Amino acid sequence: MRYYFVLVVTIFLANISSAQININLSSQPVWGPTGYDYVEYYYLPDIEAYYYVPEQRYYYYENGLWIHSTNLPSRYSYYDHYKSYKVVVNEREPWHNHKKYKNKFSSYK
Repeated sequence: MRYYFVLVVTIFLANISSAQININLSSQPVWGPTGYDYVEYYYLPDIEAYYYVPEQRYYYYENGLWIHSTNLPSRYSYYDHYKSYKVVVNEREPWHNHKKYKNKFSSYK
């Protein structure tokens, strides 16, 4: 009985601790801000776009729609990832709150 109890508690604690740890250091781009164990998106205020780290793709507004692509369109060819300001956003589909991010970080353009 004691063995069974210890086993159940051990499994329970293992599930709790593994559920709370979420790390994606290896998939973060080299141009991203340092010091974050986990990043979902970067908001790029200079071009008002988002970079989705897990799938390495960009989300940007074009012709009334949010488009996603692994590359930025040619109109952003001037954009320098290394010199530009980036904001870590750990929110699902942050473009739905784009006005919030645009207003908050427009001064960083």
